[in-house]
Amino acid sequence: MIVGGSSLSDVDRRVLDILANQLLVNKTELVRKLGSNGVGTSLDKLMNMGFVDKVESLGICYVITQQGIRAMKGS
Repeated sequence: MIVGGSSLSDVDRRVLDILANQLLVNKTELVRKLGSNGVGTSLDKLMNMGFVDKVESLGICYVITQQGIRAMKGS
């Protein structure tokens, strides 16, 4: 899927899918579900695109944004 001139990789889509279903996930959980290949890079890319935000509560967690949900529905 191409969004705003940048295409989403399979890892990007899988990260968004997990966040859409769980709403709040820490990086360790994402790595456990997806393996370590590219999760950090994917999170940085998705945050730069406005699809994911970082939330600090009991450590750093990630949440999908409304823009990220719209991108998932468009794929």
